[in-house]
Amino acid sequence: MNCKHAVILAAGLGSRLDAPEGHKLLAVIGEQSLLQHHLDGFSEMGVQKVVIVSGYKAQDLNAAVLAYESDIEIEVVINRDYEKSNGLSVLSGASMIPDEHFWLTMGDHYFEPRFYSALHTYSPAKGIEGMLVVDQKLDTIYDMPDATKVRLDGTGKLEAISKEIAPFDLVDCGMFWVKGGFLKTLERALKLSGDCSTSDAVKGLSAKDQFEFWDLGHHLWQDVDTPGARHHAEKINAEIVR
Repeated sequence: MNCKHAVILAAGLGSRLDAPEGHKLLAVIGEQSLLQHHLDGFSEMGVQKVVIVSGYKAQDLNAAVLAYESDIEIEVVINRDYEKSNGLSVLSGASMIPDEHFWLTMGDHYFEPRFYSALHTYSPAKGIEGMLVVDQKLDTIYDMPDATKVRLDGTGKLEAISKEIAPFDLVDCGMFWVKGGFLKTLERALKLSGDCSTSDAVKGLSAKDQFEFWDLGHHLWQDVDTPGARHHAEKINAEIVR
């Protein structure tokens, strides 16, 4: 996939993690911050520019980003409505990208380094306007009650996506590939309700057969949103390094 841009969502409060580093994107897993893990992975995939969407503790994050040395251009944009749903952050980040498609990830999600090489092989089917990375290894999910679940029908079409659904087949990993249709769906949801989330885009595009799900296979990841989840991410990282 020749995709030169990526957006990292890092505007939320991060109150459950309460990272000593001051901002959740700066939380260290292994010997690198989550930000550095993302930058290294995207660099391997040929990404040339990363837009970080900040909000809460924006000054702390901005100061840290200025100190980073990377072969990727980094730009920070602020979403002042960061207490609303994450779709507003997506639209804020997209406004800084000239390309028609880009990678999109939740800033507090850790992915093992080898995952990015696999993701780089993704190629969308004709007419697809968005893709979500999912995990079917349900027995490896650290905090299932907090996970966003996905249920598909027998043909692979979306039936439901939510933290509360049951039964379910997959878990949302918080990594997307998006095009203009994804953004337009968010804009429509925002116009209707004054708010929007990535799940709105997933549901809207799936209803039109313009969305697909990509299983990350044997690769491991972790949503680093609590001290316990952070410890679990450390264990994953340590096993990989070993």
